[in-house]
Amino acid sequence: MMEVIWKEIEDLVGKEYNFSFNVNDESFLWSEKEEYKDFHLLSTTALLEEIFRASTELLEPLIPEHVAVVSSAKINHIAPTPYGFKVFIKLKIVYVKENRIKFLAEVYDEMEKIAEAEFKRVIVNKKALKRKTNEKSSKLI
Repeated sequence: MMEVIWKEIEDLVGKEYNFSFNVNDESFLWSEKEEYKDFHLLSTTALLEEIFRASTELLEPLIPEHVAVVSSAKINHIAPTPYGFKVFIKLKIVYVKENRIKFLAEVYDEMEKIAEAEFKRVIVNKKALKRKTNEKSSKLI
């Protein structure tokens, strides 16, 4: 069984990583109310999910048998992004403390900065997470 590669994770601290995606699917659009869909704008929820996805891509190769769960998140979504635009994520690991990792993200579309985010992930063993989930689910039955 392979363990977490802590040295390589710690080497990521302070470096910038770039990711991008296109707002080209209705699942990205703001849709809390039916009328909001008519704006054809990137939703904050979808944006945060893409930021999380980028951090997962960065960590996943270094954490076999483990998963990095989001434990807290804060986002300032400061400008709208229309359907069809490309979005660019600048991701930086601020620190690694034990099994906790703090990230900062700056996000831009093709015209301007659209968001800033700060979030923490906790690295946990996949089997332990499944076991805890199953234990909790069995108490509901």
